[in-house]
Amino acid sequence: MSRVSSLELFADRDPSNPVLLCDLLDELLTEGRVDDALARLRRVPASLRSSASIRFREARCALIRQDFAVAVGILQPLLQESPDAAPGIRHDLAYAQLALGLRDEALQTLAVVHIQGEDGVAIALLKARILHRQSRYDVALEVLEPLSSGPRMAEVHGLRALLLLDLGETARASTEATKALAVDPEQYEAALVAGTVALCARDIDSSATMFQQVLASHPNSGRALLGLGQNLMLRGDIPAARAVLDRASIEMAEHIGTWHALAWCQLLEGDLAGAKHSFDQAFAIDRTFGETHGGFALVYALRGERKEAEESIKRATRLDPDGQSARYAQSVLLLDEGRPDEARKIVEGILVKPAGHAMHVSMDFIFKLRELVRPRG
Repeated sequence: MSRVSSLELFADRDPSNPVLLCDLLDELLTEGRVDDALARLRRVPASLRSSASIRFREARCALIRQDFAVAVGILQPLLQESPDAAPGIRHDLAYAQLALGLRDEALQTLAVVHIQGEDGVAIALLKARILHRQSRYDVALEVLEPLSSGPRMAEVHGLRALLLLDLGETARASTEATKALAVDPEQYEAALVAGTVALCARDIDSSATMFQQVLASHPNSGRALLGLGQNLMLRGDIPAARAVLDRASIEMAEHIGTWHALAWCQLLEGDLAGAKHSFDQAFAIDRTFGETHGGFALVYALRGERKEAEESIKRATRLDPDGQSARYAQSVLLLDEGRPDEARKIVEGILVKPAGHAMHVSMDFIFKLRELVRPRG
């Protein structure tokens, strides 16, 4: 007889026993049988269902079904009734709040929890992930600092790796990712870091393997979609890249780099209207980002709208003197003036530097793109 069957037998014999019911619900949820757990909850007497322990399990069912508002509606009153409630209640409430985009509220929920024991590790990981979403990378690393051992160290190393990567500390990020993957070869954040580092090193095969691994278990991972899209762009499969980056822009609509990648993919297809729309989305996120203005300049230059291109180039270079998109735009304007040698020197100067938010494209490609999209009179 299975453990669930045994617990069902005991719970049926003593239906008013909350401990037996909680044990059964926990086992059902461990096996992923959320519908069976909900069916059991519906048969519970109202007096028993109103107990804190049963309501907590009901909230767990809602979390698994991604009914985050329902979970908050159950857990918030539980916390108000007992401010010193078990850490699990605070953890699950904060998780639901984070899923609903309520990051400040989630941090407030976790503010009074001390990091100790297994529950403390779960709290620390969740708190660090919330801080990561807020781009508070250093603070998130501080939260993880006390964690040095235990069964969830693969997650700790993986999350540290992602935080370090976003801080620009690539070498340390790679070290942490390697530690995580040695324990769990499929650890989510570590695989993202490994894929991103491989992509930056132009190790196309390795990066594709890591991003595809992430997407196999997290099909809606915006960062993995972005990485795979950039990988496909480097391979020259632009239609496939655009399809993947379209998905990434949905999953990470607030990420400026995703819109830039999509815009460049659209530029490579000669879709100036699509590229302008993507740069518009990036501009809505941050009006002071130099590469966005450089992107506008390139679109205007390719359209033959010289005045608008020159104005955007000025704004772009003022905001980011090393920006690349504005220099591509300058090369197009020089071609229009019949000065191909000077245009080629500009592009050659771009190609010796890291790509950043712009794709590396040759002078020949710029010339062909200009001819492709330029309105013919």
